[in-house]
Amino acid sequence: MGSPAYQDYFLTKTHSDLANQRSIEALLNCYCRDVAAPAECLSVEAMQGGRWPQALYQRAAVTGHSGAVLQIQLPAERGSVAIAVLRASGSLNFRYLSAPFHKAKGQGWKRLDYRQLAALLLDSMARQFEEPFNAELYRQILNSAQMMQEFVAKAPALIEWGEGARGYVASEQALTFGHAFHPTPKSREGFSAEDTRRYSPEVGAAFQLEYLAVRHEDLLFAANAEHLGDDWLTALSPADLAVPDGYTALPMHPWQADYMRRQPLVQAALASGRLHELGVSGPEFHPTASVRTLYSSTAEYFYKFSLHMRLTNCVRKNSYYELESAVALSSILRSRLRGLSQLFPDTGVLYEPAYVSVRFDDHTKEEQTLLTEGYGMLLRDGLAPSLAKGFTPMLAAALFQEDVTGVSPVWRYVSRLARRRGLDPASAALVWFDAYLERVLEPVLYCFFHHGVVFEPHLQNVVICLDGDLPAQVLLRDLEGTKLVQERWPEQQLLEMGNRARKSVLYGASQGWGRVAYCLLANNLFQALFHLAGADASLEQRLWQRLRERLARYQARHGCAMSDVHIGGLLRGEAFPYKTNLLTRVFKRADRDSQYVSLHHPLGTQHP
Repeated sequence: MGSPAYQDYFLTKTHSDLANQRSIEALLNCYCRDVAAPAECLSVEAMQGGRWPQALYQRAAVTGHSGAVLQIQLPAERGSVAIAVLRASGSLNFRYLSAPFHKAKGQGWKRLDYRQLAALLLDSMARQFEEPFNAELYRQILNSAQMMQEFVAKAPALIEWGEGARGYVASEQALTFGHAFHPTPKSREGFSAEDTRRYSPEVGAAFQLEYLAVRHEDLLFAANAEHLGDDWLTALSPADLAVPDGYTALPMHPWQADYMRRQPLVQAALASGRLHELGVSGPEFHPTASVRTLYSSTAEYFYKFSLHMRLTNCVRKNSYYELESAVALSSILRSRLRGLSQLFPDTGVLYEPAYVSVRFDDHTKEEQTLLTEGYGMLLRDGLAPSLAKGFTPMLAAALFQEDVTGVSPVWRYVSRLARRRGLDPASAALVWFDAYLERVLEPVLYCFFHHGVVFEPHLQNVVICLDGDLPAQVLLRDLEGTKLVQERWPEQQLLEMGNRARKSVLYGASQGWGRVAYCLLANNLFQALFHLAGADASLEQRLWQRLRERLARYQARHGCAMSDVHIGGLLRGEAFPYKTNLLTRVFKRADRDSQYVSLHHPLGTQHP
């Protein structure tokens, strides 16, 4: 719920200006949480006196707020950065009202664009941590902003996503700006300009799949036959596709098909007839927010393909051990969590019951890995059961963001709920938040504390199924990031996995809590609360209180020794571990090796 003046601020911006501003905000979000706050180099002050750039006072007046100034002290005598914000934030989630300004020692204030801000912050971190300037990350920041410009130009000014499957697709394709706490939320390396237009969800892409005929003996697959049936492989190909005898049709993302046909190993197999290209066929699929996972309302499953291109922070291929672990985890968790539906009937998991790929046993290990990861495709449970109930699935990340007009889409549903029930907007927001918390907070915590299952419920991994305007069901997805607490899962329970896959899914208990806390709280619920509160400071305090009450209720219902430590700590106001998306990139670490810092929050603060 934002003010009209705040929204006008965005409506007057050009596509490039808006992409510039959102890129700036993502960088500052990351830097504040990862670097400035832990070093106590961040402050928020009332916008008084004449010490700040005049433009900050003017911008605050234009947006209809008295405003405050966020000041960041940079290390190594690099001066400070100041930017107008709506108010201080206990979770470092700011609503920005201006461009940033930099003041170097002995100089006046200078307005920064996203290029200048990125260079300044990266140079400051290089000096602080005695690391080389990360030119690769700088390039990706610029690429991300350029992608945003293209996506802003295609984004609708008015959100009318519709209902059912159509509404779901629209929400998956609505992430114009991406992860608000990621330094390169829209960077894309490997796609040409034409590829971007053909395959990006942000431009409303839809396309048919390509199909490859693979000899039966060259297929590599694993499946939970109990849930799929015996003919699941045959069912992947369109009925009118002419598949040679002795071969099976393998679906492929068209971009990946082109990538693979350029590989000498594949060229030789095509020339010898070991592989056959069958061309384009079947229904159109829509890319979801992850770009490589595709959805069609006519298909029973989502298809998660490999894409050998760098998206945000890594090359999006299905590693051979991730294919194996996803299917094995699906089988294990279906059994272990069978009783979850009785405790939490409105929370479900989209399991991944099968994968299929190609393997030439008469080739080297490196060549087999190229084939397996290049052609690997995971099946993920579809949405048909939810749609059959009349629900409209919505990607959580799409609801809890700001669109190109400065409006958070979740407010479309909150406003309708308020009108339908005769509530004031703030009360309707509390009702909406309560319904969401019931379906995501307790189930995820219960799985971690009682089963040692570390789901990864960040905003792109949660689908909220709306019944009218309210959350009626939550679906957790993407087992690639799901882990098991090794103290709770002895190896003999994981014999379905090979050694590499088993190692990839096991986390220590503290590492598991860090992942749950980051994904569920910082990435998901803190963002939901931020967008539901909007410019209303009083509502924000009430939402924090509601989250606090829900955590206390979890303890009363399901508390155990481990949750007493962690949830009790939250309620006492203790900081929790926060994954550093920016520093992980600066130090060029793999995601599994991400550094964590302490994130403070208002959950321990009592309000009347």
